[in-house]
Amino acid sequence: MGSLLQDIRYSLRGLFKSPGFVIVVILSLALGIGANTTIFSVINAVMYRPMPYVEPARLVTLWDTIRTHPNARMAPPILVIDDLRGQNRAFEDIAQTSFTQTSNISGLGAPEPIRLQYVTPNFFSVLGAQPQKGRAFLQSDLKDEAQTIVISDAYWRRRFNADPGILGQTATIQGLSSTIVGIMPAGFAPFYGDRIDLWWPINPRNSRYSDRADHWLMAVARLKPGVSFEAAQSEADRLALQLEHDYPKTNKGIAMKVAPLRSILFDRTAHSLYPLFGAVAFILLIACLNVANLVQSRTETRRKEYALRAALGAQRSRLVRQMLIESALLALSGAAVGVAVAVAGIALFRKLAVNFPNAASIRIDGPVLLFALGITMLTVLLFGMLPALKAASPDLNIALQDGERGASTTSRGRVRHVLVISEVALAMVLLIGAGLMIRTVLRIQQVDPGFDSKNVTTMDIQLPAGGKYIRNIAGSDTGTVLPLVTAFYSGLIDKVSSLPGVDSAGIISRLPTQGGFAASFSILGHPAPDQDHGPLTGYGVVSPGLFQALKIPLRRGRIFEQRDTESAPWGVVISETFARRYFPDQDPIGQQLLLRYEGYGTDEPQPRQIIGVVGDVKNYQLAGESTPFVYLSWQQQPSIMPGGTVEARLQEALVVRTSSGFTGNQAELAASVKKAVAELDPDQPVTDVMPMEQALSDSISDSRFYMRLLEIFAGIALLLATIGIYGVISYYVSQRTREFGIRFALGASPADVLKLVTGFGLRLTAIGVLIGALLAAGMARLIAGLLFGIKPADPLTYILVAAGLLTVALVACYLPARRAAKVDPIVALRYE
Repeated sequence: MGSLLQDIRYSLRGLFKSPGFVIVVILSLALGIGANTTIFSVINAVMYRPMPYVEPARLVTLWDTIRTHPNARMAPPILVIDDLRGQNRAFEDIAQTSFTQTSNISGLGAPEPIRLQYVTPNFFSVLGAQPQKGRAFLQSDLKDEAQTIVISDAYWRRRFNADPGILGQTATIQGLSSTIVGIMPAGFAPFYGDRIDLWWPINPRNSRYSDRADHWLMAVARLKPGVSFEAAQSEADRLALQLEHDYPKTNKGIAMKVAPLRSILFDRTAHSLYPLFGAVAFILLIACLNVANLVQSRTETRRKEYALRAALGAQRSRLVRQMLIESALLALSGAAVGVAVAVAGIALFRKLAVNFPNAASIRIDGPVLLFALGITMLTVLLFGMLPALKAASPDLNIALQDGERGASTTSRGRVRHVLVISEVALAMVLLIGAGLMIRTVLRIQQVDPGFDSKNVTTMDIQLPAGGKYIRNIAGSDTGTVLPLVTAFYSGLIDKVSSLPGVDSAGIISRLPTQGGFAASFSILGHPAPDQDHGPLTGYGVVSPGLFQALKIPLRRGRIFEQRDTESAPWGVVISETFARRYFPDQDPIGQQLLLRYEGYGTDEPQPRQIIGVVGDVKNYQLAGESTPFVYLSWQQQPSIMPGGTVEARLQEALVVRTSSGFTGNQAELAASVKKAVAELDPDQPVTDVMPMEQALSDSISDSRFYMRLLEIFAGIALLLATIGIYGVISYYVSQRTREFGIRFALGASPADVLKLVTGFGLRLTAIGVLIGALLAAGMARLIAGLLFGIKPADPLTYILVAAGLLTVALVACYLPARRAAKVDPIVALRYE
């Protein structure tokens, strides 16, 4: 122990004598360790950290699948899950929940938007969670005329200032008087980590679900103790066959699939993180190579010291330990700074990852610190072992020599050269990855969305699914008009269209690029398709003014007009892709479609006649092919879709086009629209006001997110590689100072020496670029799924990156080369 402490003190004294060396090493390691710790923190939150529920390993999800389409997945009907609770041998209990929905709340001041989940009353008990105040839902709470709600801790603190007297107070949500009965604890996180304000109980026994055709609540089950996942799947297979026998109308050909809850929530995201983890591993490796090069150079200058120590009796193990202790001190210091870098990196990640699931739970915790410590020890081995072994095998003859103390053997020089070539090659891989993502985003931004987004403002309106708008959903017929809903939106469009500066206005169920609903269909007069293999189309519900508001071009026929009411023959407007695919040699105008909404298994009450063909719109994503799409008139849409779904009539996006001479701004326009909404319904908020151009930008947020992260990682790699090149060339110059003096004495010009030094550095860089390009050609395939419009081996990207890297290397070589060109021959000949 005494000799160990002596070695530590000696190492500290030696490091304090070289502050520049220490700072560069610590910063290099901090960047590598910090980047790796940041991404591991993300992966840990998504993949490894236990979910904040009791025994989360026993939580699974149940999905309906079609036997002929095993990859299809639908949420099981509410009443089916209610029946299964008492008929299975594998599941302790089964609850259901929606994904996070938007709604509004009033009666507690100004109306405001909220985020909620619809859940069955047993949702909290299945997860093993209890409110911190109040109680959870009871079966007696399930009433059609009033409601109870449980709020989140964050909403309680933000909206009610953590007032404990909030329990028992009422508000109006979904048009119903809603009483707050419980407050969930702060540690209770909703699925996907979305912001959540409250939970709303669903009554499985409500008659609106009696047709067993609803597919909108995800089923979450808790396995009984000792039941394996395989046994649960076998039980699900048995239950699916029983349901098919008991309810052939709705369950024919329907299978049931069991999946772990974590995999459903996070697998897709976790897989997309692997390329990022590979990128930061490259950064760590570059940092280690960089530090190894610096340590190797420092070791070369101390060879006489090690030879003297060995000549005085120091054992080889003692010399190795001395070097490893220095490496460990540097690595631990780098790790400490790296953790600070990781804290900043996590904050930056959250800022960039707008829609990343569970982002709020990403933090530095015990496993993350252990990971940081583990990679710290790894770095000690990576950059400290080779110099330590070399220092432990000194040439004792050097101790008797006075000259040539800085000389370097050819083999030692080659090691440094290989290290810098490796740095450049790895940096080349990351730079190409970033370059490919930059070109992808630029290509996506050049895609024609099929409409004109300039001077267009959008905002969301969602009427409550209850109260005065929908009084008796269970008793409503699927073709019944909801007068108050119709009156609200019709009045809103009229008011907004008459505002100063407004050119046109319309509504649509979902904005372009945000997706559409899906329906299968048949064409009257054509061979009827197999129900299980029928063609699919996307669809959107629009008002007559929508096409003018977005300037979607009309190709044939006409668009919707005010005369296309529910009492008139139902019409449909199709996209060009739909017309080309299903009417290649026919005029589609006048043809009739019969729609069957996905997941409901029920045809519409009447066919729709094709009245027009419009240009293709990127309804799902800019980076994709145009798909068949149909537009349905809002005035001819069934008030309640089969299965009791009412969102098609209640939730709409308002699209407003202002004239080119409009002198106001978006805030003024939004205020005018909100005033118009308040005149129709003072309790109705307007949310998500934004320019249509921003909505387009948001639609490529995933690609932009990857691009920005890879840009950051590539920048770090480039910085480290530049330091490595500069360090090697500087050492090269210092070792050949005497040679340069002789060259000058024999008549060489400064330009000759400048060319010699920069040429040497550029040769090393060029070799690294070539190797990196070969590596990138294979590694780029890992992000091929994120690319659009370019191939993983895009030659322009490779050429630009190579040229940029060579330019940076030239700058890194020029500084020490200029110093070599200014060597005084007299001083150089006296050197050493």
